[in-house]
Amino acid sequence: MKLRKPMVTANIWASGKVTCTGSRSEEEAHVAARRVGRCLQKIYKNAKFTEFRIVNVLGTCAVPFGIRITEFSRCYPKEASYEPEIHPGVTYRIANPKATLKIFSTGSITVTAPRIINVQRAVEHIYPLVVKFRMDRCKQELQEVHSSSSSSAVTQQFSWSLQRPND
Repeated sequence: MKLRKPMVTANIWASGKVTCTGSRSEEEAHVAARRVGRCLQKIYKNAKFTEFRIVNVLGTCAVPFGIRITEFSRCYPKEASYEPEIHPGVTYRIANPKATLKIFSTGSITVTAPRIINVQRAVEHIYPLVVKFRMDRCKQELQEVHSSSSSSAVTQQFSWSLQRPND
């Protein structure tokens, strides 16, 4: 099911669980979940909106320099894994705050975490580490990065359950 406002996609499972993706804030996620719930209540009269929770937050950012990711992954072998044949970026896992980062040579960083605050802390944690492996860029590349970094977005995913009557 797709909603236009807020722009969210809902997957409805046979178990009664519903997963919605695409919202831009926690408030928007909650509104979307309520709207999907109301639509389902029209079909299933005994459906109830329960167990709302945010399970995943995705954030992107771009640093104003390129990163030598091969050297970065060699310097942090426990946290970073880099398989250029499989994925073009380094996967960096942080235990506290819990987050997974995808770091690309262009300076683009994608953070996946269970909460928004973890995304922010992960970026604050990684920035001093990637600065050591910076590549200098020409002026044109810097202008492209600045124009793309302003369009960064946070996407949230959440799930909740509908209780269906026993048939």
